[in-house]
Amino acid sequence: SGPYLAVVVGSTVLVTEWDAGRVTRLDLRTGDTRGTFGKGTLKNPRGIAVTPTGEIVVTDEGTELVHVFDQTGAHLRTLGQGWLQDPWGVCVDGRGRVFVADWGASAIVVLDGASGTMLATIKVEGGPAGVAMTAKGEIVASVRNDATIREFKKRWLMVVG
Repeated sequence: SGPYLAVVVGSTVLVTEWDAGRVTRLDLRTGDTRGTFGKGTLKNPRGIAVTPTGEIVVTDEGTELVHVFDQTGAHLRTLGQGWLQDPWGVCVDGRGRVFVADWGASAIVVLDGASGTMLATIKVEGGPAGVAMTAKGEIVASVRNDATIREFKKRWLMVVG
């Protein structure tokens, strides 16, 4: 049950474990395990991000959903029902919008972080595996099929609002 992705929150590293279907908390300084969460809710977690309000967002390839947890690991809500095919990477902007690299749909799917409503899709030929946002608000995606990095300028904002 090896790790997939990790994110640092304060002195804690959060690691998704695809095979184990959970997120593990590790102490940043010692590497000691501080506990796990998501078992029973998550099947095959991949991407992980933290919202501006501290909620933990996890993409789950096994359920084809995005799961949102609080800082204690309690499940708060599910996003992307009916919208996602094979979610991998995830990032969140300052407004709480969730950007999901959906490899199966060959797109970045933009979801409202509170309601889960799909706001937009950004087509990415070759299937995005990871997604990130630059300080300027531009989207960057790693593309699995051709091992490239692609940048999407601010024009996508006209679609999302």
